[in-house]
Amino acid sequence: MTPSTRTTAAAVRAAVTAVRDPEYPDLTIEDLGILESVDVGTDGMVAVGLVPTMLGCPALKVIESDVAAAAHGAGAGEVEVTFLARPAWTPERIRPEARSLLAREYAIAIRGRDGAVICPVCGGRDVQPRSEFGTTLCRSLAWCASCRNPVEVVRRGVQ
Repeated sequence: MTPSTRTTAAAVRAAVTAVRDPEYPDLTIEDLGILESVDVGTDGMVAVGLVPTMLGCPALKVIESDVAAAAHGAGAGEVEVTFLARPAWTPERIRPEARSLLAREYAIAIRGRDGAVICPVCGGRDVQPRSEFGTTLCRSLAWCASCRNPVEVVRRGVQ
């Protein structure tokens, strides 16, 4: 790999990792655990692997387009974006600082591995499920008995 190829590879990786999620513009696709891989070939070909939170998510086309535009803008030649079935996306892929921002700015909770949900509004633990279907495919609806607020909860990926 030549020095200019290394520079281009680094620039492409930086550009792709900085792509913002269309639903949560304060977060990148890397913050949300959607970005799996960025491979830059010596010929300038870029292969990006993304792990969708949900198959059929309407934001996937926007993310794909934004990733390709970012890679091209950073000097990439051909760009191939692939949505991967494996590994499966889970909420554990969300970075801790992104979890905090989702709770603080968007009032969205993330179910723990043990199934527990902490209310992003009051910190209460008496969060009761209401509907598997929320405002988007990747969230369900719950109710906090402590502060009496509705709570959206990030769902586990459905592949």
